[in-house]
Amino acid sequence: MIDRKLFILFFLLLTGTSFGQGYTIKTAITGQKDTVVYLGHHFATQRYVDDTARVVDGEATFTGNEELINGVYFYYSPSVYFEFLVSEQEFFISGDAEDVIKTARVEGSPLNEGFYTLQRFNFVKRTEADELRARLDTVSEEKEREEIRSRLQAIDQELKDFQKELQAKYPGTLLEKLVLLMQTPDVPEIPTGADSVIFRYQYYKDHYWDGIEITDPGLLRSPLLHNKIMDYLDNVVVQQVDSVIKEVDNLLTISQANPEAFRYLLISLTNKYVNPKINGHDEVFVYLVDNYYLKGLATWTDKETVKKLEERAASIRPNFIGDPAHPFILQDTLGTDYALYDFKAKYTVLYFYDPDCGHCKKATPMLYEAYAELQSKNVEVLAICTTTDRERWQEFIVENDLNWPNLADLNAVTHIKFYYDVRSTPTVYILDEDKKIILKKIASENVPEIIDQLLAGEVDD
Repeated sequence: MIDRKLFILFFLLLTGTSFGQGYTIKTAITGQKDTVVYLGHHFATQRYVDDTARVVDGEATFTGNEELINGVYFYYSPSVYFEFLVSEQEFFISGDAEDVIKTARVEGSPLNEGFYTLQRFNFVKRTEADELRARLDTVSEEKEREEIRSRLQAIDQELKDFQKELQAKYPGTLLEKLVLLMQTPDVPEIPTGADSVIFRYQYYKDHYWDGIEITDPGLLRSPLLHNKIMDYLDNVVVQQVDSVIKEVDNLLTISQANPEAFRYLLISLTNKYVNPKINGHDEVFVYLVDNYYLKGLATWTDKETVKKLEERAASIRPNFIGDPAHPFILQDTLGTDYALYDFKAKYTVLYFYDPDCGHCKKATPMLYEAYAELQSKNVEVLAICTTTDRERWQEFIVENDLNWPNLADLNAVTHIKFYYDVRSTPTVYILDEDKKIILKKIASENVPEIIDQLLAGEVDD
């Protein structure tokens, strides 16, 4: 198993407090049964508690000598949860415990009046949209389906129009900034002669961040900014490593204007790309380590953590997608040497396994069942045992009647687990005819299908 403790980096928030009149937030929640409630704030994907208060007859008061930083805050008890905005430092919220948002009444905070108006409007329209989508799944007549689609488009436009009204009513406020995070660029009419696909994409990408400051402390204290950043990196940026690195660099450069934003973003991106969803994007992690941590820009990180990150990057660097696979010489059960580059095939599958690995005990026979068919397609599978226990290795081969290239490094001299970043088993690589790495860390049961896609030209090789 992968030791996730090495890569889980905890957020250490900058205090950054201002010294003013302090804050006083009073609440009166009818039907509140709990005796203690908590005041907390969002920070990206995390939530942090700032204060506690006693509840007497449904009423509670949060108060402190230092002003709260702007952001999305929450009221929490085991039976009641609702959110509100902090910009004003003194206000009062009342409502019914059964549905605070629907019944909320606000005094002293026009911003929260707008915030709850937005939430109530969104709830009504999204409920209506959900009902229409449910109907769409059951309707077969095309005319009726078209009417439903038209109504869904109208609801989407109503939401956009309402958001724009709020922006006009609360310009320059935290509420307007949060509304901007909820929006996506409206692509204008395609210019005559322009390629519609290219124009739409480029316009959307170029205007994705219009009006949004990723260094804004209030936006950092909301879940929306993090989602916006991840959506941009996952769904807007072209998913080629060089393109991702360029955009990651741009975001980090912008974030350096606010140390708190820079720290949040670098930690989030490090966690995102150390075990990426997209094959080969761990190269982005290596880039971050080389260009930020090892250059001393992550000033909050201790030496031990930096060393671990450096070691992790070192184990990924030899096996970038597109690079030649690291050469090795391994032995079969008779002690005969076999070099990786001596195997000739259209594709070569490196299957690293451990005879005592529970998953390997199931995965190995399954992959071997496909071996004959793979060979017929000019694909070779090298079954590489990661243990140095010769007897156990040979027993496993006999038990499963494995008649494919069975290889191992019983003397542990090749450091093959390091060069191929084998941190768990089974680990699978696919190499092309020149032994360049095409894919890595894929599920062994998917190998036959992936090979067929490669042969059909459905996967770039």
